[in-house]
Amino acid sequence: MIEQAWLQFSGIGPKTVEKLHSYGFFSWTDAIEKTEELPLGRKQRETLLAEIATYQEEKKQNNIAFFNQKLHASDKWRLLGDFFEEISYFDIETNGMLYGDNITVITCLHRNQLYQFTNGSNLDDFLDLLEDVRLLASFNGTSFDVPVVCQFYNIPAIPCPHIDLRWVCYHLGLRSGLKRIEKRLAIVRPKDLQGVDGTDAILLWHRWIHYQDRKSLEQLIRYCSVDSISLKVLSSKILEKYQVVVDCEPTDKLWNLL
Repeated sequence: MIEQAWLQFSGIGPKTVEKLHSYGFFSWTDAIEKTEELPLGRKQRETLLAEIATYQEEKKQNNIAFFNQKLHASDKWRLLGDFFEEISYFDIETNGMLYGDNITVITCLHRNQLYQFTNGSNLDDFLDLLEDVRLLASFNGTSFDVPVVCQFYNIPAIPCPHIDLRWVCYHLGLRSGLKRIEKRLAIVRPKDLQGVDGTDAILLWHRWIHYQDRKSLEQLIRYCSVDSISLKVLSSKILEKYQVVVDCEPTDKLWNLL
């Protein structure tokens, strides 16, 4: 899928992509095998072929970080297809404060195993897990989750490439919050978590902190976990919209991870 992306190359815009397609150039391999037929000027053709050679080498090296940085925003969905089995999905909850000791729970679906981290227990272990992550996916993580994580742990950046599914959805025409997008794509959450939102998550934490209400803590962890698990389902649904089928477990089976 990545080898069908063009917009990251120098001098290639949407109109040029349309032109390439109309001449039968749908992948980088097409450009290499039919160089003389490329509908580009000589210099642009040479530049394109040189860049393709670099990109193909990075593809051989399975360099996810390179493609996450280079691909045009509208082509980021291709990462989901080419690296689906290597994506880890995460979500955080906070106590509603902007700064300080504000993260309450972090969950991450990593290598088909659900990891749960709680403030006051094992929250620092999340950094160790990140060292093993190849590509980290979130929803709205660019604006919220990742900056909050960096501030909380006092680190300049997370140690792995990150893709924000909110913007992948945006370029697909799905321009709302995660739960509304889930409804549009027929992703159904467990009954006990339907209708629970971020405000409830803050209240659940306060019930745990102030009243040691164990059930509130368990519900909070389940809520955060569902957000992480749902992102894997969302990724597969996004790919379906692009007519790409991946091997994703049924939603009911994924909920069993809770």
